[in-house]
Amino acid sequence: MEFDLVIANGTVIDGTGRRRFAADLGVDGGRIAAVAARNGPGPALAGRETLDATGLVVAPGFVDFHSHSDWLLPLPDHESVLAPFLLQGVTTLVTGQCGFSPAPVTDASIPAVDAFAEEMRDLTFPYRWRSMAEFLDVLDAGGLLFNAAFLVGHGTLRLAVLGPEPRAPTAAELEALCRLARQSIGEGAFGLSAGLAYAPGIFSDNDELLPLFRATAEAGGIATVHGRAYTWVSPFYRPMIGGTAHNLRSVRELLDLAGRSGVRLQLSHQIIVGRRTWRTYRRVLRDIDEAAAAGLDVAFDAFPYTVGNTTIKVIFPAWFLKDFEGNIADPRARRKLKGEINLQRLALGLDYADIRLLWGRVPELAELEGLDFRTIAGRLGLPPFEAYLHVARASGGRARVLLDTYSGDAEHEAPLRAVLSHPRCAFMTDAIITRWGRHNPAAFGTFPRVLGHYSRDLGLFSLEEAVRRMTGFPAERLGLEGVGRVAEGQRADLVLFDPATVNAQATPAVPDAPPTGINAVMLAGHLVARDGRLLPGARRGRVLRK
Repeated sequence: MEFDLVIANGTVIDGTGRRRFAADLGVDGGRIAAVAARNGPGPALAGRETLDATGLVVAPGFVDFHSHSDWLLPLPDHESVLAPFLLQGVTTLVTGQCGFSPAPVTDASIPAVDAFAEEMRDLTFPYRWRSMAEFLDVLDAGGLLFNAAFLVGHGTLRLAVLGPEPRAPTAAELEALCRLARQSIGEGAFGLSAGLAYAPGIFSDNDELLPLFRATAEAGGIATVHGRAYTWVSPFYRPMIGGTAHNLRSVRELLDLAGRSGVRLQLSHQIIVGRRTWRTYRRVLRDIDEAAAAGLDVAFDAFPYTVGNTTIKVIFPAWFLKDFEGNIADPRARRKLKGEINLQRLALGLDYADIRLLWGRVPELAELEGLDFRTIAGRLGLPPFEAYLHVARASGGRARVLLDTYSGDAEHEAPLRAVLSHPRCAFMTDAIITRWGRHNPAAFGTFPRVLGHYSRDLGLFSLEEAVRRMTGFPAERLGLEGVGRVAEGQRADLVLFDPATVNAQATPAVPDAPPTGINAVMLAGHLVARDGRLLPGARRGRVLRK
């Protein structure tokens, strides 16, 4: 048999965790039609075209388990912005995370959905859909640079049912939330996401979450959750000082909700934030292990950097966010906020120098982008707290920042390495990228950094295990069909990389440096990237539906 394409002389790492093996792949009709082990120098398969993979690993395309590209995928030129993900080997995005998804919406909720997603948006676009099914159909019709799997956002559901009201739902509203979650999963979403540290998810309690988790479980979906706290003290639990560490309380709260609801739980970006929080990482991982040993279906995800992008509002407590515009202009509210933030800074070992402005959103802040807030304070001639509030107010609360001390820093990485080494950890970027501002290095280097620095150089885990946790493991966890493995019948979504040179060059200081060692990326058997360049006709992705 002559195949459309033969990938010859490669070393296959198939995404299951088993040992690598030498093989030729035969690709036909966009799928892997043959995996032929090589036993000698001659060609194992014949094809109309041949791609020589000598010296390269042939692996499944990487699955970015936690993506925030929702508001870019509907754009007609999204490949011009999102190309860095593809160029590091990502072929599938799992998006709709942290409670934010572009669907379902109502005429009344669209302005609020658009507003609360502004730190993730690039350009505005018309909402040519209302339901999840309509949204997925619009994306499919437009063509995609990636395969894309979606979750339905709890915050989006809340805005559709309650509007932006910072209150608990009524019984009727709660039933409407559950009904809309089940409907969205029935229309193709893979589960529910929640962002419990962001408005409007920050206003929900466990009496709201438990029925939603049950509805998600009944529909066969997964729940991915940005917890209430990733620091040992936070505004979300009382007492603020003393008792169980807040990040541990947050994890235990979610494990309990998952156990009571029966939902499969994914703890989003399992980070340990702040120098004085780092000591808690063993207890966090131990609690997850104990829950899994007791039968709970739980895992988590993480990125291989000690920085992460988020909104400038992330350090503000719920009481301040309930009336952000009013409180930021109120001297009494500002004094109260300053006292709480100063207490948190001291308790966490986290300072304004650990927060960098990525995107100010307005022209007058552009010259401050890329600077940390201690430097910004000096530039503005203000105390650091006032400088932070100035940027928050001037941007309308929409500025994007890069926060340091995520599970370590440049000198101390023990928490990060423990998290990345855990077999229940899937790899992801959690990176927001737009045309403007500075970038999160994870958008350019996540997967090559795992393969090169943490697997090959530090030996935290084998290359086979690294590939498993960026391909087969997330695909199996979500129930993605046709992706995540090199096997006959699977889609020919593949990455070819050099195991000796693959690595990230992107750092917080130089966040947009391209990776090394990613030789080629394929979608449905078509070469879409080669040697760091996006190729013409690269839109070969598809919408994945549950």
